[in-house]
Amino acid sequence: MQQCIEHLQNHDCEGALVNLFPAIDKTAKKRRPKDGVGKRIKAFLQDEEVLITAVGTGNVFRGCSFDGISFHDAIYKFGRTSIAHEGELDPRLKFNSDGGLQIGRGNWNLPLGYIVGMSLSVIIAPDNLGEQTSSGLGIAIFEKQFELNDIWGKPEIVHRHICDVFHDPNLFAQ
Repeated sequence: MQQCIEHLQNHDCEGALVNLFPAIDKTAKKRRPKDGVGKRIKAFLQDEEVLITAVGTGNVFRGCSFDGISFHDAIYKFGRTSIAHEGELDPRLKFNSDGGLQIGRGNWNLPLGYIVGMSLSVIIAPDNLGEQTSSGLGIAIFEKQFELNDIWGKPEIVHRHICDVFHDPNLFAQ
C-alpha cells in the first residue's frame, strides 16, 4: 500500500493500481476465501462502494450501472484484468486529476480520488487490522486529517466522519 500511495502522490494512476490490485485481492481473499479472484474482487469493491464513491467523487453511488456495467465490473474488467494480463489500463478506463466524472458507452473517466477511495477501503478493512505503513503517512478525507496507522483495520472512525459529512448516520448500513 505504501508504494500505491507514493504513486498516487505523483499522479501515476497505473503505478498505483499495479500495487493496489494485489492488496485488494489479498483483502478480498481474507473476506471470501472460497471465491475465485474475479468474484471476490468484484464483491469487495461492491461491499465498499459507498466509501469508494464518497471519497472518489464526493457523492455516493450505490448499485448503479451504466449500459449494463457497474462500477465494480468496470474497475475489475477495464482495470485489474487489463493490468494483470496486458500490463496497462484498458483505454476504456481513465483517471483524471480535475475531479471530473464521465461515464458513457465504453468510456469510464473517473477522478483520481476513486483510486484513493479504493486504497482507503483496503486500509480500513477490518480484515487488515494490524497492518501498518511508515509513520507519518496520512490522508485528508473531507477536510479531516487521519494518520494511516491510526485507522488500519478500523472502519468505524472513517465511516463516522463520512456519515457526519453526508448528514446520514445510516450511510454504511447494509
